Amino acid sequence: MTGIAFREMLDAHCLMQSGCYVSDVETAPDGGRYLWSAAIPEPGFNVGVETTDLSWVRAASAKRERLPALLVTEDRDRERLGTHPDLQAAFPTRWMVRDCRQAQTPVMPGGLTLTAEATAAPGEAYLSVCRGLYDDEGVNAIAEAVFLPVLREARPVEGVEAHHLTVSEDGVPVACASLYRSGGLAGLYNVGSLASRRGRGLGALVTRAAIETARREGAETVMLQCVAGGHVERLYAGLGFTVAASPTLMVFSHGDASAE
Repeated sequence: MTGIAFREMLDAHCLMQSGCYVSDVETAPDGGRYLWSAAIPEPGFNVGVETTDLSWVRAASAKRERLPALLVTEDRDRERLGTHPDLQAAFPTRWMVRDCRQAQTPVMPGGLTLTAEATAAPGEAYLSVCRGLYDDEGVNAIAEAVFLPVLREARPVEGVEAHHLTVSEDGVPVACASLYRSGGLAGLYNVGSLASRRGRGLGALVTRAAIETARREGAETVMLQCVAGGHVERLYAGLGFTVAASPTLMVFSHGDASAE
């Protein structure tokens, strides 16, 4: 099932995260969509997809006090929008997939234990990892103020199973990951380890555990999204993920929607 189209992955993402990061989806005149997060202002969570109607996206984002952003998949659109005078930044991304049907349970090294919660919202052990992901305590404080409340308030979504995994070392939570399954497709989110424990393979370990969870729960394929070209993409490539789509997140200034 790894030959998955971008639309199928996008549909699954919208469904899986509709109880958490995705607060609303508005349909564009050309059939595209605007994804919106009520709690998280970052452009990656408030973005037009499958549309290049910047005027409409500007209007949709302005209603929600967000910067206009587009997730652009076609080279011709990247080239055209890449010279737009209001373009502020462009971030290449990867949507990656992996067949999980032959996944095996990872061996936990001595001192490490794995716990899993089949609930919409993760527990405090999981969240304690999320509040310590960065070396910069200022960034951790922002994550705790913005992201953690969203996770705590996550609600069940019909047709979606949520699994939150936490790896602990001698009783201290050190790594986490979330897996959402809908039918044969599962989505991997929120993979991370404590900044103080980085470089020990904990992210890879909890990812392997999530992949095996997907297989055990009946999924055939696991998908994820990450920044292109960095160590995170290399990590996932080393775990068997391949690139299925390479959209670019383009962020614009508010500008004048009527002038488009």
